[in-house]
Amino acid sequence: MRPMRRNAIAVLGLLSLTAVTAGCGAGGDAASAPATERRPQAAPQYDGPEDAFYAYPDQSVIAKAAPGEILRSQKVPAPPSSLLGSAASRAERIMYRTEDQRGRPVAATGFLVLPKTPPEGEDGWPVISWAHGTTGVGPACAPSRSANLGGMTPFLTKWLREGYAVVAADYPGLGPDGKLHDYLHLDAQGSSVAHAALAARNADRKSVGTKWFAAGISQGGQAALGAGEQAAEAKGMRFLGTAAFAPGAHFPAALRKAVEQQASGASLAGMRGLLAYIAVGAHTYDPENIAYEDILSPALAREMARPAVHNLCLDEIDAYFALFAPEKEARTVNPDWETRNPAVRKFLDAMNPAQRTSSGPVFVMQGESDVVVTPDSTRQLIAELCAKEDVVDWKWYPGVGHVDVAIAGLDDLGTWMKARLKNTQPTNRCQPTGPSK
Repeated sequence: MRPMRRNAIAVLGLLSLTAVTAGCGAGGDAASAPATERRPQAAPQYDGPEDAFYAYPDQSVIAKAAPGEILRSQKVPAPPSSLLGSAASRAERIMYRTEDQRGRPVAATGFLVLPKTPPEGEDGWPVISWAHGTTGVGPACAPSRSANLGGMTPFLTKWLREGYAVVAADYPGLGPDGKLHDYLHLDAQGSSVAHAALAARNADRKSVGTKWFAAGISQGGQAALGAGEQAAEAKGMRFLGTAAFAPGAHFPAALRKAVEQQASGASLAGMRGLLAYIAVGAHTYDPENIAYEDILSPALAREMARPAVHNLCLDEIDAYFALFAPEKEARTVNPDWETRNPAVRKFLDAMNPAQRTSSGPVFVMQGESDVVVTPDSTRQLIAELCAKEDVVDWKWYPGVGHVDVAIAGLDDLGTWMKARLKNTQPTNRCQPTGPSK
């Protein structure tokens, strides 16, 4: 297992892709799952070496599987004496079928944890499908590969004790050997979050219910919003809404801001890896028409073309660049990125959330002192969600920055989810004049 040197909060994605950003209807029952869907007892439990769990299946196996079908699972050590073990009846890595940005079937990994307390009533445990923030683009950067499940243990324990089943997608390309994460690909990330909820249901149909939420932070906030727009992908499930902490959006503004800082002599330290990941996402989106140098400086583009560099996760890639492509000499962003290749702007615009109306209500939480995802950026996103006729509520946290917004908003998230479970009418604060505090 790859050791994780980043702290718990950072791995949550609170130090995530948007470190470079300046920034309607209620859920309903979907159609029944396909008759070919594999039942949980048929999903093979993998008992081999941990690293071998991530061997990518044959494409013919993936193609025959239904979305959300579990292809492979492996128990995660959670002794009763551990924090996770004290609350979880079951903890495992899963590999399941989902889709990429083009709708093609792919295998994705993640992890699933189930509570010890029995479900209340006959509905089963509701599901939280968690979407993490940026960790990297290489297989080893997947949260499910880390010993502490991406630093999520305290959050998982809280949700388990409150009676939620929790599943967390790694996103396509993170986890399986030999793959590359299609960074920022909204539909791919959204599908993987929605299909992860369905995989949780497939894992234990007696106890895991059909009601589910998408929740995430930063890049994960973007992914969770994408999942809400594609909630029908979780067939047979009932989507109750999206919760997004400081969601990533407006990526052209991020690059413009980076160019301004670079021109003024200000350092982009701490953000260079994130900008490089954006270039990876753009290149994998349209490899024939978008090159790394369409976004990055020539020196940084050369480094990102090295396959080994793709395996450097968020906690180590900036240090690598400092050694092999120092900022003063190599620079970071191609200053002509916006006029050099129109395909880049097409990609960035297509990755912005609010592409379609969500299948359920949306709750956005934003720190007012966030200099990573700024309040103005989030207000603009809320206006875009409202323009799609989404049902949107939001809350601002005075004095709270990007790193702390998930902790600050955790109780509000819990209250909002309980209201959705009770079928309380969601608050809709969208107004013709636009969002405010």
